[in-house]
Amino acid sequence: MPHRPSLVLLGLAAALAAGSAAADRTVRGCAHPAAQPMSWAHQGQLHGVCVEAAKRAFAAAGWTLRVDDVGPWSRCQALVERGQVDAIVCAFDTPRRREYAAVVEPALARNEAALFVRRDSRLRFEQWSDLSGLRIGVGHGVSLGSEVDRQLARHARVDNALSETMNLRKLLAGRLDALATAREAGEQMLRAHGCEQQVRVLPRTLGGAPLYLQIARQSPAVAALAGVRGYLQRPEYAAELQQLHAQQAELYRRQNPAPLQTSCKP
Repeated sequence: MPHRPSLVLLGLAAALAAGSAAADRTVRGCAHPAAQPMSWAHQGQLHGVCVEAAKRAFAAAGWTLRVDDVGPWSRCQALVERGQVDAIVCAFDTPRRREYAAVVEPALARNEAALFVRRDSRLRFEQWSDLSGLRIGVGHGVSLGSEVDRQLARHARVDNALSETMNLRKLLAGRLDALATAREAGEQMLRAHGCEQQVRVLPRTLGGAPLYLQIARQSPAVAALAGVRGYLQRPEYAAELQQLHAQQAELYRRQNPAPLQTSCKP
C-alpha cells in the first residue's frame, strides 16, 4: 500500500489542526459570496448581516470566528461537509445539510425568495402550476428553503449556474424564463449591474424561510453551541438584527455603487 504513509500523515495533520482550533478557540467559517445584505464578498473579505451576527454570537461564547471567501457557494458547503471549514455562517435548514452540520437555533435572520423576469415577460406567478415547464435559474448549491426547492423541482425546469450573476446574464439573453433568488439580494444585484430597467421582480413571493448558523459535526466548534444559542435567544437580539441589517445594506451600496450609465447586458 504505497499511499498509506501519506494518508497517515494527512490524518495526523487534520487531528493536529482540530486540536489547535479547540485550543485557541478559533472558528473558520464561510458564507454565500453573493447573498447581500446577508453575506457577500468584497475584495477578498466577507461582509453581511449574518457574518457580523455570527461573529458576535461566537465572541459571546468565548470563540473567535473568521469568515473566509472560499469562492462559490457550492464550495463553501463542500468544505464544511468535509470538515475543512468549521461553519456555514448563513443558510437555510435542509435535510442534506443536517447530515453533516448541527443547525444552531434560533435563526440568525430570515430571507424571502422571489422570481425575477425580463421587463417584457408576461409571466404571472399566482400558483406553482404557473411555472410548469418553464426554465427557472437557481444558483448551484443554493437552497431557497425546503418547500420552495421541492415545488420548483416538481413544476419547473431548474437550471443551475455557478452564480446569480451568470443566471442574470442567461435571463437577459432569453435562455431563462425567470431567475429565482432572495428578493433583497436580487434587487441589490439589479441595482449594482444597472439592470433595473431591463429586469423586474414579481410581486408574489415564492416563500420565506429562516437562515441558520450551521456548525460541522466533526468540528471542535460544536463546543460553542450552547453559548452561541444563548446569545441568539436574548430578547434584544431582534433590535440588534434590525440595526445590523440597516448598516450592512448601506455598506453594500457604498461598496457596489450603481453605474453612472446603464451597463446591463447579457
